Amino acid sequence: MTQSDINNKPVRIGVFAMASPKTTMDYYNDFLDYLSEQTGLEFELVQRDNPAEINYLLETGYLDFEFVREDDYISGHDDFGLEIIAVPVINGDLYCSSFVIVRSDSGIDSLEDLRGKKFAFNSYRFNRGDIVPDYMHPVINETPDDFFSSYIYSNSQDNFIDMVNQGTLDGAEVDCIMWSYIIENSPENYSGLKIIHSSSGQLVPVIAVHPEIDQDLKNDVTKVLLGMHDTKEGRGVLEKMHFNMFVEMDHGTYTAYGNN
Repeated sequence: MTQSDINNKPVRIGVFAMASPKTTMDYYNDFLDYLSEQTGLEFELVQRDNPAEINYLLETGYLDFEFVREDDYISGHDDFGLEIIAVPVINGDLYCSSFVIVRSDSGIDSLEDLRGKKFAFNSYRFNRGDIVPDYMHPVINETPDDFFSSYIYSNSQDNFIDMVNQGTLDGAEVDCIMWSYIIENSPENYSGLKIIHSSSGQLVPVIAVHPEIDQDLKNDVTKVLLGMHDTKEGRGVLEKMHFNMFVEMDHGTYTAYGNN
């Protein structure tokens, strides 16, 4: 791709939609604006419900960058040489958790208390073939049909939070990043919710590219990402996303963290 080509089309970043389309766009909007201001290029967010489709769109050239979780990064790396350009640091670490949330007045204080209740799982896990997440196996050593009265899989975690708050659901699995983002923006609306379980940390997602990406584009965006925490505006964007900074990391280092 020449510089002329880059300037004639938006730079597309693919993400697995971790909330409703509007909330996902709101979450990334300042990030896209910052990249545009710093590079002089137009950036466009592409949301998909299936993380495997994000890899496919990058491999076939529709996407230029992607924000992808550990398993899908490794799959892309093995399939077509997917490369990391930046990794976010969250709360000073490279790991993030899943929370199980309920209403504070529900009388539910543990995973076992969810037996016979209505529950929502993050559909990312279902897309990866995990019917019940690993951290629930010690409690739910049966099928979800036997354990819950009803359950759903969805990526609309902001809707999960609303449904638990309203009593439509008894509990839900929520990504720690989305939980922090929603609660921070509307603390008065969700004071009646509580976390009853936090999973062991999973590796943070990475920003990755196809190995044949235009090198000038790759270098320009990488430089902006790695320098965000050095500017006041960049720090503001990072804070909204609940990131401390982006750091440089190669494949071996990232996967070694995952094996710890």
